[in-house]
Amino acid sequence: MRPFWWLIACVALCACKNDLDQLASIEMNADAPDRITTKAEYFYSDSGYVRNRLRAGRVEEFMTDGEQRTELSDGVELVFFDNAGRSGSTLNARRGSILPKTQRMEVFEQVVFTNSRGERMETEHLVWSQDSDRVYTDSPVKISRAQDIIYGQGLDANEDFSRYTIRKITGTLFVQPSDSATTPSN
Repeated sequence: MRPFWWLIACVALCACKNDLDQLASIEMNADAPDRITTKAEYFYSDSGYVRNRLRAGRVEEFMTDGEQRTELSDGVELVFFDNAGRSGSTLNARRGSILPKTQRMEVFEQVVFTNSRGERMETEHLVWSQDSDRVYTDSPVKISRAQDIIYGQGLDANEDFSRYTIRKITGTLFVQPSDSATTPSN
């Protein structure tokens, strides 16, 4: 009976071997991401304070020739927090890219940026330059505020969209008599 157990043990040990040649033959696509995360949520802080929260349905991280790139898809949400930790402006898009080397994030397709005053900007492409705290686009934009809808070709704003400049502006503005610098003559 004892030789039978030795035979089973030897067979079991031989069956648990890795064929390194077989593992080496598996080819990986050179363009494939190094890491994939689904339903991701990242918090970015500065000096101990949370400044931004990024959510994305799918995050693909690439390292090509020593340069890192992150592709975001299946919905992107970036929330900006103020110094007190309250959420302020929110940026949403269908997809985006983060380029850490240039400290830049780009978002694409159905981009909607809403500030703390409820003003809403819509475009198809927007760039957030993290090193200068600036948001900009050369694409057509639509700004909705209270009773106004303003269109333009391009926009420059601070990162939380509380101050902005629209380039090549068109649209209709509703002006209250109290907003006027002059008073009507009687």
